[in-house]
Amino acid sequence: MSLGARAIDMHAHWVPPQVAHALRQRQGQVPRLEVLADGAERLVMPIGTLGFSQAHTDPSLRFEHMLAQGVAKQMLSLPGLFGIDSLPVDQAAPLVRDFNDACGQLCRTHPERFCGLAALPLADMDAAVAELRRARLELGLLGAILPVDAFRSEATAARIRPLFEAAEALGAHFFVHPGRMPDSGALPDAPPDHDLARRALAVQHEVGQAMVTLLLSDFLQPWHNITVQVANLGGTFPAVVERMDHMLALRDPARPMPSSRARAVWVDCASLGPQALEQAVAVFGADRVLLGTDCPIFDTARTLAGIQGSRLSAADQALVLHDNAAALLARLT
Repeated sequence: MSLGARAIDMHAHWVPPQVAHALRQRQGQVPRLEVLADGAERLVMPIGTLGFSQAHTDPSLRFEHMLAQGVAKQMLSLPGLFGIDSLPVDQAAPLVRDFNDACGQLCRTHPERFCGLAALPLADMDAAVAELRRARLELGLLGAILPVDAFRSEATAARIRPLFEAAEALGAHFFVHPGRMPDSGALPDAPPDHDLARRALAVQHEVGQAMVTLLLSDFLQPWHNITVQVANLGGTFPAVVERMDHMLALRDPARPMPSSRARAVWVDCASLGPQALEQAVAVFGADRVLLGTDCPIFDTARTLAGIQGSRLSAADQALVLHDNAAALLARLT
């Protein structure tokens, strides 16, 4: 059996054909799909562009890809960086509803292959709560994807507290992923498409800010029926937590050290490699790290090879590839 033969990918994305069609109609608006001179398509996002193909939309191609890579199951979501869930509610609501309906149907048809998370119309919290309830109770989705921007401070996190209150009653999984809230103000100056190193660094910084709020504030403490997953190994947090501990030990030693609170969430290893994975396991524990590939945006084979090429024990690799996700999903289904 290959290393990934039982793998469960907890960070994968899908765009249903009906959502792709709607994005093609948004001429001059962001986000939108546009056709290039060579006939290929690209997605124009609030920050940057992304190549787009049938790999994003066609479930049969996804089946083939998963079989070839040895991935048994994917948890599907609509990525926040696309900017769909942060549109004004009259634009976002029909698009996220179309995604949720299609994702729920795909997961019910192929439950052994797919589970899914709802997208929410974040500009209207009452509408977002209602859609979370519908997605969980009627569609069978496991929770929702939320933008890291919602957790950049305790004040911003307080705005989405109604979603956590609803999720506590429902039992739900939240996936904290790069993306913005609708009322975050003007978009920052984005590095150009060719400056990918700066873009990668900016994303990881924003994820790290969210981790500080989630782990080091009291925001998560009231919730006992909610699980939280953070993308990209928690961003910069595992690289900086020793410095956080050092600063606190010198200046406020009576407070709990940041490293002691690292296990309140799960993190996935999407878009990163063996060195970052080893560091995250050292900080969070192997039982808090999930396989994530960011399929089809990033390379599944490279992620699986990174796990196999790491210095993690065979038992810890099994936790990351399958066991942790299987335990999480068993709580939700």
